[in-house]
Amino acid sequence: MAGLLLLSALAGCATQGGPPPATATKAGTSSTTHHAAAQGSHVKPYPFKNPLTATVLGTPDRMKAELPKKANLSIRTLKPLVDRKTPPTLRYARPLKYMLAAQNHPAPLAFVIAGTGDSALSSKCLLLSRALYQVGYSVACLPSPTSVTFMLGAARHPVPGRMKTDVADLYRMMQAVRDDVSGDIDITGYSLTGWSLGATEAAFVAHLDQKRQVFHFQHVLLLNPAVSLWASVGRMDNLLQRNLPGGFAALPRFLAQVLGNIQQSEGHGKPLRFNEDALYQAYEKGAFDKKDIGAIVGLAFRLSLANMAFAADVLTHSDVIVPKNVNLGPYASLGVYFRRSFRMSFSNYINQLLVPYWNRDGRHVSKAQLISEGDMHRIAPFLASDDHIAVFTNADDPILNADEVQFLRHTFKGRARIRPHGGHLGNLSYKKTIHALQDYFTQ
Repeated sequence: MAGLLLLSALAGCATQGGPPPATATKAGTSSTTHHAAAQGSHVKPYPFKNPLTATVLGTPDRMKAELPKKANLSIRTLKPLVDRKTPPTLRYARPLKYMLAAQNHPAPLAFVIAGTGDSALSSKCLLLSRALYQVGYSVACLPSPTSVTFMLGAARHPVPGRMKTDVADLYRMMQAVRDDVSGDIDITGYSLTGWSLGATEAAFVAHLDQKRQVFHFQHVLLLNPAVSLWASVGRMDNLLQRNLPGGFAALPRFLAQVLGNIQQSEGHGKPLRFNEDALYQAYEKGAFDKKDIGAIVGLAFRLSLANMAFAADVLTHSDVIVPKNVNLGPYASLGVYFRRSFRMSFSNYINQLLVPYWNRDGRHVSKAQLISEGDMHRIAPFLASDDHIAVFTNADDPILNADEVQFLRHTFKGRARIRPHGGHLGNLSYKKTIHALQDYFTQ
C-alpha cells in the first residue's frame, strides 16, 4: 500500500502543479481579475535544463505565478451520459464530476480537458481554472477520457484510446456541462484548452466543432500535446524499461530506495512528505540520479495506464486482467490484478485490449487505423489555417521527437510558443508560462 501511495504522489509530481482540492469547495466570488502581466516583471530563467528533471520537479514555488486562492470553485455532478452498470470494484469512481470556476458576471466559458488518467479534481485543473478565472473567464475542467470516472459515466466505448470516439464523448460531455451551468452563469462565448493527451484531444475537438458548429471557440490552446498519441506513449514505455532494470520485480526495491532518499533529505525524526518541495529538496541534496528520475517519469505514466487498463478490462469482460468467471466484490483483494495491470505496457494495451475491443460484436477497425486516428498530422491543414488555435510546448518534451517539434513549429508558425527547456509540463506553473497563457486568452 505504501508503494501505491508513493506512486500516486509521484504521478502527480511527474506532471506537477499545486495541491488538489481534497473536497468540494464553494468559496466566495473573487474580485481578483487583474491582468497577470502586472505581476513581477523580473523573472529568473526556468531552472531545470534536464527534461526529465523538469518533468518530475515542476517549478520551484518561488517561480510560480501568483494566482487567486479563491476562484468561486465548486465540484459539480452530472447524470451519467451512458446507461452502464457500475461494477462494485469501480464504485469509488462515481459519479461523473467536473470542476467549475464561476464568474458572477457575464463571461466567456473556457473548457479544460485533463491529461492522461486525470480527473476533474486534479492539481492542473485547479491551476488552469485559477489562471483563467483571474483574467475573467468562467472555467469548466473535465476529466480525461482515460480516467475511470469518465469511462463509467461518459464513454460509449469504455476502452479509451480511439481518438474519434473519445473526442465525440468529450464533445457530448461539454454540451451537457453547458446545459448544466446555463441557469447559473451568463456565458458570452467559448474557449478551450487541455494538457498532454487532453491537448491532443482539444485539437480534435476543435476540428469536430468546425463541422458541428456548436461552440465556435474563440481561443484554443494546446499545452504540451502529443503529436502522435501512440508514438508518445511508446516513448514512455521505453523510458521505464531503460531506467528500471529488473522491471516490475525490481519495483519494491526502487520504491524503498526513493522513500529512503526523501526521508534522509528531510532529516530523521521528521514526518515524510510526498510533494514537489520534498522531491526538490531531495534532488538538491543529490538523492536521485538520472536513472531514478527517468524511472519516476515512466512509473507515473504506467500507473495511469494500469488504472485505465484494469477498468477497461472489468467493464468489457475482456478476460485479459480479470478472468471472465471472476466477479469482484467491493472488498475483493486486487493485488494479483494490480500486478497484472502494472505489467501491461502501452503496446500490450493496444494489442490485448484496444484492438480486440474494436474487432468484436460486428466491429472491424484495424490497428493501423486506430493508430492513424490519434495523429495530429491528419488535421494539419485545419490546425495551420485556423488562427484561433495555438500551441505551447517545450523543445525537450520527452513525449516528442525532433520531427514532431518541427511539425508543431511549421504548422502553427507564429502561434507556436516553444521553449527550449521545461520537459513535459514542468514549466506549466512557471510565471512566464502562465502570463503567456493569460495573454493569449485575453487577446
